[in-house]
Amino acid sequence: MKKSGFSKPIYADWLAKKKAKTRSVKPKIPSKKKVSKKKVQSVSKLKKQLWEECKRIVRKTYAKEDGTWECFTCGRRIDEPFKAQTGHFLPSSTCGAYLRYDLRNLRIQDYFCNINLGGNGAEYYKRLVQTCGQKYVDQLFLDKQKTIKADTDWYLKKIEEYKLL
Repeated sequence: MKKSGFSKPIYADWLAKKKAKTRSVKPKIPSKKKVSKKKVQSVSKLKKQLWEECKRIVRKTYAKEDGTWECFTCGRRIDEPFKAQTGHFLPSSTCGAYLRYDLRNLRIQDYFCNINLGGNGAEYYKRLVQTCGQKYVDQLFLDKQKTIKADTDWYLKKIEEYKLL
């Protein structure tokens, strides 16, 4: 007869030790109360939250009475909310945080103008001068040179400011 590999005395000793360990319960030492720290949101989450607020405000501001929008650059009618995009006059890749989330720099655009035509900057400039004036556009170009420290405090202040609008 073949042996199983465990000898009875060794297995019995092992089993007894295991039972002894489970029976002995160490007394719990009361721990100090943990002080809950205020959770700091990451900058990337704050950026997303601020961008959602910007989109909400721009869509609300430039909506027509019937609930549709008009593309700022080409004038095409946008009838469904998911087709309306928030486009930048000065591209977000070059303007920094100060103008990226500035409502003066944002308008409603359709997908074709915003993505395929890269924002359609020439037409955007022309229409922005027609609607708001040359001083307005010049001020945007001056503000492009501003640098700010866009940390969590700045994003939180902007989010609170935009929630009130």
